Amino acid sequence: MSEFSSPEIMLSSSTPVLENIQQWQQKSNSQMTVNGYYRPGAKNAKRIHLLHGTGFSSMTLAAMASQLPKDWSIWLTDVPGHGDSTQPTTRMPNWQKMANTVADAIYLQANVKENGPLIGIGHSMGGVLTLLAAVKYPDLFSEIILLDPVLFKTEMIIAQQLMRTTGTWRKRALVKSVANRTSTWPSLANMKESIANKSFYKAWHPQVISDYCESSTNTRQDNSVQLSCQPSWEASIFGSYPKGLWRAIYKIDIPVEILIAKKSYFFIPKAVKRAARINNIIQWQTFGQHHCFPMEEPIETAKKITDLITSYNPI
Repeated sequence: MSEFSSPEIMLSSSTPVLENIQQWQQKSNSQMTVNGYYRPGAKNAKRIHLLHGTGFSSMTLAAMASQLPKDWSIWLTDVPGHGDSTQPTTRMPNWQKMANTVADAIYLQANVKENGPLIGIGHSMGGVLTLLAAVKYPDLFSEIILLDPVLFKTEMIIAQQLMRTTGTWRKRALVKSVANRTSTWPSLANMKESIANKSFYKAWHPQVISDYCESSTNTRQDNSVQLSCQPSWEASIFGSYPKGLWRAIYKIDIPVEILIAKKSYFFIPKAVKRAARINNIIQWQTFGQHHCFPMEEPIETAKKITDLITSYNPI
């Protein structure tokens, strides 16, 4: 793997702010509105697509994106039901349909037909959706990088199916906790202060906390703010499963690099290692401390991603 030796393409580590961005909205083939942001780059440079995890928003990855080479074009997309993207009306979250919705939109926004494929990068659920989209739309991505993706082992998927069928998924501690989470704050400033003091977010970079709060909420008439992703929708995702995941793992035929956090959720390393045994195009390595390492270490994560891409595709 080549060393990263181009400091001029990185922003200052003290100000990981994504600049020169444009908001876009696109109707998918299913007529859902998909929202996202675009940072234009040089004509013949890398083209990157970033997809976030459950409960977050596209701009939650903005700090990390800001530290990628300045000449790369970057698209960040809100997963359906997050940010300003329409929430699906299905009773149960359908991961493949969400992947399709994102793929339809970004295919048009990035003009893949004329300009060629992107490099897909996804965190957590966004990693799984990126994988599903890559298999369903083989000309969308040339390679994918998955950041601690929530790959479910087959046994977990069966368990999720049973819980979904019987309704017992609602009784899981995680689902109940998410469903009952705070979703409104008196002001944006109050939200930022509150979020920064919660244990889940304490390790996050301050700029990421700011980006998350600003991009994951709607401001109401009284200047209070409310989460764009309804807790009930987020909880329902945690109580669902990615149908067709292992079929996609068998079929994927473009380079796949997976970064597993040192302190990842217990099921992720086991599933990733099994995936790599099944399909030798899948490579993995350990990186970062926790599941949310792109938000905790946006600068370091961007450097790692840049290393992976430039070493695989030297310019």
